[in-house]
Amino acid sequence: MMQTFDKSAWYTIAAKVSGKVIEAENASTENGAAVCLAEATGADQQLWSITHIDGKYYKIANKKSGKVLDIISLGVVNGANLHQWEYVNGDSQLWFFEEKDDGAVAIKSAMSAKCIDVVGMNADADGARLQIWVDVDGDNQSWFIREAKAEAPAAEAAEEAKEEPKAEAAAAEQPKEEAPETKTEEAPAKKTTTRTRKPAAKKTNESRAKRKRRTKAEIAADAAAAPAKKTTTRTRKSAAKKTAAASKTAASKTEETK
Repeated sequence: MMQTFDKSAWYTIAAKVSGKVIEAENASTENGAAVCLAEATGADQQLWSITHIDGKYYKIANKKSGKVLDIISLGVVNGANLHQWEYVNGDSQLWFFEEKDDGAVAIKSAMSAKCIDVVGMNADADGARLQIWVDVDGDNQSWFIREAKAEAPAAEAAEEAKEEPKAEAAAAEQPKEEAPETKTEEAPAKKTTTRTRKPAAKKTNESRAKRKRRTKAEIAADAAAAPAKKTTTRTRKSAAKKTAAASKTAASKTEETK
């Protein structure tokens, strides 16, 4: 049955035995770099596009390097190793898929129909190399192909699972926020002083006004008393004049008698 892959998507190719994924070794972008198994991290060297070429055949290209899965020296014998190479439309770079009952697939070479297989059946080891081998329907030749965006790397998923309880515990321990206290603002001291001074100023002004009013009354009393003094003076002067006149009259009479 022909497989269907999204040509714009990226996929991981994971060993059924260990879950480790196929990658370009050391993230190399060079022709001839080995391909091997490694713990899934989601890095570009572990991501592959699967593009239909013709009939049931596909090319499998690495995201990091752009180069495709290829068999060294156009190998067709058991044990021929895999590497990456720029795409030249050769049969050693074309593959087809046979689906198994558990959803895994066998990935077979267009040249020999041999399966991608792990050297030494050592699928649990990081860095294990890949080869082709006659189909024996073994788990060592079974692969799960998954769209990269649909799965999180195992290490990342485990780390997230550890962090979730910590985050929940931290949220539980965090004290609740208390409502802010409402403070009543007191009037500044300067304003109080100003208000206190204004009544004092009024009282001072009233005192001055009273003093002014009393002064006017006193002036009026003095004015009333002043004419009496003048009258007394005038009376004394008139008496003196009369006395002088009487003296003159008496003198005149004396002269006349003589």
